[in-house]
Amino acid sequence: MNQPFNDLPVEELAKQCLSADGTVLDLHIKYIGDEGLAYIAALEDLRDVRELNLERNEITDAGVRSLAESRVLNKLEVLHLHRNAIGDEGMKLIAGSANFSHLKSLNLWKNKVGAEGARAVGESLYLSELERLDLAQNRIGAEGAEALAGSMTLTRLGYLDIFGNGLSEEQKESLKKSETFSRIQDIIM
Repeated sequence: MNQPFNDLPVEELAKQCLSADGTVLDLHIKYIGDEGLAYIAALEDLRDVRELNLERNEITDAGVRSLAESRVLNKLEVLHLHRNAIGDEGMKLIAGSANFSHLKSLNLWKNKVGAEGARAVGESLYLSELERLDLAQNRIGAEGAEALAGSMTLTRLGYLDIFGNGLSEEQKESLKKSETFSRIQDIIM
């Protein structure tokens, strides 16, 4: 499963990119794709992984399904999925899977998440531990931002980045006054 700029198969990368203590798997810019992620999600050696970096790996909603259904990667606390091709269906899979109930940090910067995906995050009971959420440069628009602002479950959120989602200045000011957003210490719009 070799990809451009990556001269090792995913089987080797899984071993080589795993921290010595087995808690961090850093596969950023390895181009493993959905097929490689399906392999990773089933690899028993990764049972202790708490942080997974999949930045720029050509992951789509199909790859997210592998993570959401994984019997191995179900203790993640930090998940980097930035610069992939994940849309609303992928966000719904994340929001609806108990595998992500330990997540404290979720980075989806520069994907294809729209209002439906943002709404799924805002309504998710599984994502109530989130402290950091990055949805910058997606497609959530005002409707998605309002769904996040009205969330009753994102009570631990201390950092939120929704920059580059097509919000007007008036919408930004209105959102800052919401109960959810007013509790966030660091918000980027």
